[in-house]
Amino acid sequence: MKWFIKRNHLFTLFLCISAGWVLMTVSAEVEQNTRINDPELLPESDHNTTDRDFFASLQKSQPLQSDQRNSEASGKKIIESFYPPLTPGEQAVLQELNAATIAKFPDVPLSEALNTLQKQHGINVFLDGRALREQGLTTEEPINVSLHGVTLKSALDTILRPLGLDYVVDQQVLKITSIEEANRTLILRIYPIADLGSSPEEFKALENVIRNTCLPPSPIREKYYPVDDLVIGGTANSSRKSVAQYSSRSFSVVPQCQALVVNETDRVHFKITELLKLLRQVRDDQASLRSEVK
Repeated sequence: MKWFIKRNHLFTLFLCISAGWVLMTVSAEVEQNTRINDPELLPESDHNTTDRDFFASLQKSQPLQSDQRNSEASGKKIIESFYPPLTPGEQAVLQELNAATIAKFPDVPLSEALNTLQKQHGINVFLDGRALREQGLTTEEPINVSLHGVTLKSALDTILRPLGLDYVVDQQVLKITSIEEANRTLILRIYPIADLGSSPEEFKALENVIRNTCLPPSPIREKYYPVDDLVIGGTANSSRKSVAQYSSRSFSVVPQCQALVVNETDRVHFKITELLKLLRQVRDDQASLRSEVK
């Protein structure tokens, strides 16, 4: 009987020891998890290890962002060719002006020819009857051309210029009017040129290049832009309408904004946009050649 009681005591003692060991193990794991989730409970040495790991993870993600910032800063990416940007309707008209067309009109009235081109390109074309009457023309003016594989703007030049007519993009519509009226229709645009210069002298040189290559030659300017009308206020013989429109022409660089401000006709803006595009292409090609040489 004593032996049985002694054996029960030993078994009970063994169970108590085992339970205590399990409780100690569980307690240690809970404390460790608590320290991991709460950095303030970590010892100083553990703090250093965690900080190093966190800093290392930041180093892996930061270089790409830094490179992107440096690239954007040095590259001076041009988001728009000019401001304000074109509306979707204006973009559609300009896109079609550069699209290939078929213009086969054997002795076809002007209005019919323009209607055919309108349907072919899916844009709105407006024929300015008042401007035609001022030129002594009618909508029945015969057209005799046969063109294939040229752009719409080239076809329009071939059709309209002999008649003293021109076109402008006005209110998302391709407007056919007189050359004089087209030269009185001015558009204000601001061209970002930060990537094409870095000093007032370079911007001035760029301005001179654009003036010499994009503005009409002197004889044409003298014909369509009388000297009296180019002077603010004009003379007693100048019409109020022409003075107000011609004197508002402007063409200048604003160095503090690194921008070119132009208030000119559609045709001048077409030339400026194309010239700036070519200058950027030449610059990029030259940069590629220099990198290849290195």
